[in-house]
Amino acid sequence: MSVLPKDLVRDFIKEQHFTNTDDVLNLLKEMFKDVHQEALEVELEEKLGYDKYQISDFR
Repeated sequence: MSVLPKDLVRDFIKEQHFTNTDDVLNLLKEMFKDVHQEALEVELEEKLGYDKYQISDFR
């Protein structure tokens, strides 16, 4: 796993013009929402043995 350089993170924060920590938290929630959803879907597919849109043989 790679780590972002601190200078890059600081520049990004300055560009976003955050006014408080809630602004930062809201941005992080949005950024990781899709990543979290994808991880949950992969976990479910592994548990069930088929993907979300695959028709199962269990009827």
